Amino acid sequence: MLFSLVLALCALKSEGIVKLKLNKLPQTARQALKTDQKLRTLASDYDEFSSRSRASLQGAHPVSVHNFMDAQYFIEIGIGNPAQTFKVVPDTGSSNLWVPSSHCPIWELPCDLHKKYDASKSSDYIKNGTVFSIQYGSGACSGFISQDTVTVGDIKVSEQLFAEVTKEPGVAFVAAKFDGIMGLAFDTIAVTGAPPVFYNMVDQNQLDEPSFAFYLNRKVGGDGELVFGGVDPDHYTGDFTYVPLTNKTYWEFQMDSLSIGSDSYCSDCRAIADSGTSLLAGPTAEIKKINDKIGAVGVIEAQCDQLVEKFADKIIDMVLAKVDAEKICTTLGQCNNPLTCYACEGLVNIAKNELDKQSSRDTIKTEMEKICKALPASTGEATVDCNKLDSMPNVDIVLAGKTFTLTPKDYVLQVSAAGETECISGFMGIDVPAGPLWILGDVFMGPYYTKFDFGNEQVGFAKAA
Repeated sequence: MLFSLVLALCALKSEGIVKLKLNKLPQTARQALKTDQKLRTLASDYDEFSSRSRASLQGAHPVSVHNFMDAQYFIEIGIGNPAQTFKVVPDTGSSNLWVPSSHCPIWELPCDLHKKYDASKSSDYIKNGTVFSIQYGSGACSGFISQDTVTVGDIKVSEQLFAEVTKEPGVAFVAAKFDGIMGLAFDTIAVTGAPPVFYNMVDQNQLDEPSFAFYLNRKVGGDGELVFGGVDPDHYTGDFTYVPLTNKTYWEFQMDSLSIGSDSYCSDCRAIADSGTSLLAGPTAEIKKINDKIGAVGVIEAQCDQLVEKFADKIIDMVLAKVDAEKICTTLGQCNNPLTCYACEGLVNIAKNELDKQSSRDTIKTEMEKICKALPASTGEATVDCNKLDSMPNVDIVLAGKTFTLTPKDYVLQVSAAGETECISGFMGIDVPAGPLWILGDVFMGPYYTKFDFGNEQVGFAKAA
């Protein structure tokens, strides 16, 4: 009764349309690991502990576009009768529903940190037992298939197959603030062939229209909305621009182009709309060019620059005192993080080489700055100067002949922690095996309301309101 009341408050149904609150997490798993030292240590220890388990899942069904380190939105659903509530990522980049199981071993840390499904508490549960395993970019999970009633808003989907997960090796699910995943892609990529929840909504005549739509409110503290069975006119303006699907696995379509001014980074490219990531990802070589164009600096380079500014003189003094690199960087507190430790030791080596040449302090600092720029390129997470957003360029994406513009405020993620705000580029490099592929996540779906039209095999975009 209580669960039904909660869902009634969080979901509205009118004329076959179900509106669900799309909850926004204050931090993604990647951001949480970056800012929380205790969580980072816990995740690192578990990652090492679970490495053998992870290796055993390397042959599992791969979902190469995902690692869930950057998932930022979740909905609440119920599984069982009476319903047991779970926070799940509604993910258009995968097709299975899974949640942690009460059968998790006690040493599976991600299970201990999240809500677990208990089949013994549901009168609708039916045993299946088919082995389930799936491999993501930064983690994996395995378990077994079960059948039960799934409640989404006020829709009750009967006889839904889902996975009870008993192993979750890797760091992503330790840091994640959601319990599981509800895949919204096509059944062609569903592990074990289990029909996605949306398929059963349609087959059981729960919706007037076979579609769903996302409104991603990217304002600080703002939540969004996921609609099943249609769209919500309150959250978009103008008409939809539709692109036909080119592949019914992910929600894949052709992207005419992606450019900044006269510089083009994509022409007639494959792309997918992906609700499971806060970023816009693409081939690493092109993302490197885009990040360079917008003035983004790789995280390692930025941390290295900060080290030079803060510790250059101390490093030089300690090298003169014949202190070795490891002790210098440990003393300066830079070896709690492998990236800063790596950068620090590089700076120590530069100082040693320049002192052997009897170079001046100014020359040593100049050479230190040069080595920072030679560190790994900004294909991964990169930062920008928060004070330069107004002068950064727009990014234009053309779909079905229409230009969709992303402003710096659209493609830069402003993350606050410990009273400070960091500006992170929303562009990240990823090379998928069946690529090249562009992944339009929240960076694009935030400013543009997105309709996934299953019935007409197309994806529609309109200006979010």
